[in-house]
Amino acid sequence: SVERAERPSNDKKLMRKLSRTNIDVAQDHLQSSPGETKLVNMNLTRDLKCSWCITPDEMSDSVVGSKSLNLALLAPKLPKEVRTPQAVALPYGCLQKTLTHPENAQIVLPKLQACLERLQPTTSNERAAAIFEEARQLILQLALPPELGKALKDSMQVVGGRDGEGRLSGLFNESEAWEATKQVWASLFGLRPWVSLAKAGRSFHDLNMAVLVQELLPVKYAFVLHTKNPFSGDPDEVYGEIVPGRGETLVGNFPGRALSFRAKKGQAPVVIAFLSKSTWLRTRECLIFRSDSNGEDLEGFAGAGLFESICAKSDLPCVVRFHRLQMVIDKAYRQNLLQKLADVGRSVEQAFGGTPQDIEGCIDPQDRIFIVQSRPQV
Repeated sequence: SVERAERPSNDKKLMRKLSRTNIDVAQDHLQSSPGETKLVNMNLTRDLKCSWCITPDEMSDSVVGSKSLNLALLAPKLPKEVRTPQAVALPYGCLQKTLTHPENAQIVLPKLQACLERLQPTTSNERAAAIFEEARQLILQLALPPELGKALKDSMQVVGGRDGEGRLSGLFNESEAWEATKQVWASLFGLRPWVSLAKAGRSFHDLNMAVLVQELLPVKYAFVLHTKNPFSGDPDEVYGEIVPGRGETLVGNFPGRALSFRAKKGQAPVVIAFLSKSTWLRTRECLIFRSDSNGEDLEGFAGAGLFESICAKSDLPCVVRFHRLQMVIDKAYRQNLLQKLADVGRSVEQAFGGTPQDIEGCIDPQDRIFIVQSRPQV
């Protein structure tokens, strides 16, 4: 059983005022009185009777997070020319099922339990960081249960058979997949999630982590779309940003600007700013293992980005040659591309009942559009 460790403050307004980056200040408000000794118990053994691996048709909000579920719901509603990556998922409980498997139950699980038993609401930042680092290292020592490896392969074959293309199976490498999966699970144990989730009124031990396993597509361009312009608030105007290569240069802290545009319904797209980002991250064909926790989309709290998503193979950094980039030098091509993206954004919004969407996607070398993620715009 899991016992809720009480937090000292229920003042949500106070918690939201605390900066996400000012962890020291936030932790002061999260700590109990000096005499408090109640432990912050975490679920390490209850596997929710989960399967080792599931296909999109088996996904629901009780077994996966919104990343997996939204794509599973979206795929059949998209126009035929818009695609989603092939994917399977390790559902909630798979980490616990791995920890309690005979391969790990006698060594890793007891050590992890002993490690986390030292974590209390009164634990200082410095001490908590050391505990979490020890926990991450223990997760990385987990042995792969043979049943999990087989379930991954079988589920990928099912998806490939359904789509008529075995793209996932062709990219699967068991050792790479296992190392990436462990890194995603290990990201549960960190100081930033510990503080940020508490600020949102969510207890750390309530977390469940699914892992969305997708093909990492060869990417010509990556984009983000907001179907309601976040600057003007106009619900009839799509705002978008686009960069060459993988989208990490767009959502990460890379210098320069993306090409940004707005597209009002019934009007041609308007370029707001041209591209100045000089880094192009070229993907290598592999799988990407994406964190998909029940803590990433809390009501009233932007929880995305708390946990890791890991590529089985690292990207290759390249330099953008602006004078050769079709999106920059070919106006007709650019306008046509931006119009397609605006139309796709509206199609995704319609698929989710008209709720404005925050959409991430990419365009492959054949100019085919793929939606990688969509969630309600906040």
